[in-house]
This record gives sequence, structure tokens and C-alpha cells, in this order.
Amino acid sequence: MKPFLLVVMKPTLSCNAHCRHCYSHDDGSGVMDMSVVEKTVGMVRAEYDSARYLWTGGEPLLAGERFFKRARACQKEAYGKAIGRCGNTIQTNGLLLTPRFLEFCRDARINVGVSFEGGCDAGLRPGIDRAKVESVLSMMSKKGHMFSVISSIHSGNIGRMHEMYRFFRDRGIAFYCSPALRMIGCPESDLWMSPQEYAEACIALFDEWLTDASAPIPVLPFYQYLRASLSEPNISDCAHASCLTRWISVEPNGDVYPCSKPCPPEYRMGNIMDVDSISELFSSDGFRKVLVGSIERRERCRSCPIFTQCAGGCSIDAAAEGGIGESGFFSCESYRIIFPHIRDSVADIIDGRKDLSSYNRFVRDAVVGKLTNPNVVTPY
Repeated sequence: MKPFLLVVMKPTLSCNAHCRHCYSHDDGSGVMDMSVVEKTVGMVRAEYDSARYLWTGGEPLLAGERFFKRARACQKEAYGKAIGRCGNTIQTNGLLLTPRFLEFCRDARINVGVSFEGGCDAGLRPGIDRAKVESVLSMMSKKGHMFSVISSIHSGNIGRMHEMYRFFRDRGIAFYCSPALRMIGCPESDLWMSPQEYAEACIALFDEWLTDASAPIPVLPFYQYLRASLSEPNISDCAHASCLTRWISVEPNGDVYPCSKPCPPEYRMGNIMDVDSISELFSSDGFRKVLVGSIERRERCRSCPIFTQCAGGCSIDAAAEGGIGESGFFSCESYRIIFPHIRDSVADIIDGRKDLSSYNRFVRDAVVGKLTNPNVVTPY
């Protein structure tokens, strides 16, 4: 049995996020039929020792509370006493979260991810009810729910990343900075930034977080990059640790792709209702095309000084930016600036035997862990 698979489930591609650029394409297929959920869960359970399901979209909560309760019941039936090996995260804009549903999530140990910029969306989500989302975040924080926040960084709010950090820091809410990237099938956008602009803003925010000794939160992906500088990339940083054969993404109609980002039809791996195993999906022509292009790109990247940490970057990002076999676009250029700065900052702490009390506890724990167990790679 294989160790782990991350399964992205898109119960609906419709979106009520009020965002200018959804990055999802509604094919009119409606809400995912429960037969697709049952077939997916059964096949994953048969082949993998553990799995994590990421429910996203669009807005997944448009599928309704009953849908998620049935999906969780399906998982319990498949895993039985081993249900702890089946994790779940729901990524939502937060507008449809209710106290009753959040109690269900807590009882079922379902993590909730909220897409929110703390008031710094700068027009990305026109009409969003900020007060409602903040109220939900406050309630989850007070009641000890498992949750996190993803914040989109784009040309309109890149100058407010420090403000965003302080908003979440003061509330003790961990968040992930996610840059607005070109997506397959999406038009030109004024949200996009230059890689240099994004990298410089990220470095400035990393430096603030690094020396914020009382910071109660990690800031992702910077914390992931920090850990990578001490060991090697982890699958949680999927863009810089090959996720191929470790991820599948299931559309509402059962079509399967290798990534949750928009993929061209030629990367379709099949339909979950037409196959007998996950292995069959990874033997498809669609996946072979992704694999061949990824190998070509990584061969081009092999001489790069940070190839060990980057692993050639994200295949679907490359496909959107200029070709899956090519490199040197936004993701590549920005990472080649950000990662060396973080690596050198950590090396300076270690080599200079700096006073660790000047750094936040996440930095301290990572450095101490490396010094005491230099050969151990700690998941993050």
C-alpha cells in the first residue's frame, strides 16, 4: 500500500466569492454526485495508507451542509477504526460558514481554510462582507476550531503586506501569502505583478516576521522556505516539492486532473467513474504528458544553484506561463530571489551564533531542531 495521497475535491465550480478573477470555470455540471465521492474514497482507501481531502472550488459550501455530512459518513464507512488516517480541509470564502456547521467540522476534525485578506483585498472581492468574515474568524479563534487563512497577493495590495501581517498577527491567526498568477484559460489581468516586485515585498515581510520575537503565528510560505533551507522541501510546499503521483483533483463530474489549478483538456487523466483504481489514472496519456513535460523542464533547471530546494517548480504554473517544459517565469524568478535571502538569513543566525531570543519561536524551534538533530527532516 502506498503511503499518502492528497485528493482535491471540487463539489461545485460555481463561485459566490464576489471576486474579480475566480480562476475556476463553471462547466454547468452542478454539485458533485455522491457516487463520485463514494467511488473516489473507496479507491483511495484501497491503495493508500492515508489521505487528505481538500474540498475547494469555486465555493465548496454551495454544495450544502448535508453534502459534507454525507461525504464524511462515506469516509467513516471506508476507513472504520482507521478514520484518523483520513484528513479533511474545506477552503471557503467564509460567507456561508455557520456556528452549526463549524461545530460539525470540529467534531469531525475538519480543518477550515478561509480566503481572506484582512481588509487588504484592494478590490479583489468587491461586495465581500468583511465584518461577517471577521466575525467568523473571531468565533473560530475563541472556540478553538482548526482553521487557517489564505491571502491573495496582487498588484493592488502588494504594498500592504505588512498591514496584512499585523492584522492576522494581532489576532493570532496563521496565514498563507498566495500570489496572483497566470492561470490557464484566464484573460490578461491587472492583478499580476512582476516577480521582482513580489520578491522584494516578500523579503521585507519575512524580515519583519523573522525578528518579531513575540510573533504567535507562522507566515507561509516563508516558514516552509525556512525549513527547506535547513533540510529539504516537503510536500506541503507543493510548488517546490514534486507533487506528481501524490495529488489528484476531482471535478464535479468526476473528471480527474493532476492539479487543482485549471488544466488544459490534454492533461485530463480520466473520469473517476470509468476506472478501477487510482493507479490507472496515473497510467493515463494525460498524466504521461504532464510527466514528460515536467522531466524536460527539470532537466533545464538542473544546473540552477537552488534546484535541490525548488525541484523545477510547479508544472501547471509553467504550463500557464510559457510551456510545461520551460522555466524562468514568475514562479521561478521570484523564488530565485526569495529563497536565497531566507537561506542566507538562517545561515547567518547559525554561523554567527546569534542570540535566538531576537527571533520568533518558529525560527528558534527550527534552528534548534536542526542543531540538535542535523540529519532529521521534520515535516511542516
